[in-house]
Amino acid sequence: MDLSLLLIPALLGSGAVGTGLARRHQARKLAHLLDARTSSVAELIDLQATVAEEMGEGSFQERVKLSAEIVCAEPLTAPWSGEPCVAFIDTTTCLMEVRTETTRTDSDGNSRTEVSWERREETLDKLERRQGFELRQGSQSLLLKPDDADLELETVFAEVEPPTRRDTADTRQLGIRREEAILRASGMAFVVGECRDASGELLLQAPQTGGLFVVRRGNEEEFSRAIRRWRRIWMVSTWVLAGIAIILLLTSL
Repeated sequence: MDLSLLLIPALLGSGAVGTGLARRHQARKLAHLLDARTSSVAELIDLQATVAEEMGEGSFQERVKLSAEIVCAEPLTAPWSGEPCVAFIDTTTCLMEVRTETTRTDSDGNSRTEVSWERREETLDKLERRQGFELRQGSQSLLLKPDDADLELETVFAEVEPPTRRDTADTRQLGIRREEAILRASGMAFVVGECRDASGELLLQAPQTGGLFVVRRGNEEEFSRAIRRWRRIWMVSTWVLAGIAIILLLTSL
């Protein structure tokens, strides 16, 4: 049997494994979201005070979810857009075409080389900054430490500049793309994370033992709907890829 006939089923099988893992990741994310308790800033402050009185400072720890207003006394300034924010990512990418050669052999043993140009991207530089901020509800606020958080960023700057180097025999530069995405230092946010006072101050931060730590716009319903949608997409993709791989494998035997 020609082993080359097994290549496509193997690649499809690998793709099915990858999409299966992606579906599993979405399922875990949904479980963490549902497991977190809905709370408020005032309730968390009161609970921490009660626990500290009964068990001592540094004893409070709970996974929660809440919606509140972002407040930051000293916001960052995004370098390219100049927007005030609590987080930004600046990415510089080289857009290029790369020459590739593919040699094909027909049934008579004749070889033919085909030349094509493939579109590729290469990250040249990436700068990321985050700043702690408060979540405010009414007159009370809670500090959030955004390290390791999954932030929903908004693209506020995108520009493609002319090529900076000459073409070679194997590469053609199309341009340099600069993109900036930020989390604005105002507006409402939905947060899922762990609230604890181990540092002596009540903070919302990443769970110590792993779990969901998310800061995004919108509300819990929208977030849950997005997770469920992607879970369905990955599940269908897994079954389709696996089914095609099995069919091709059987026909090649």
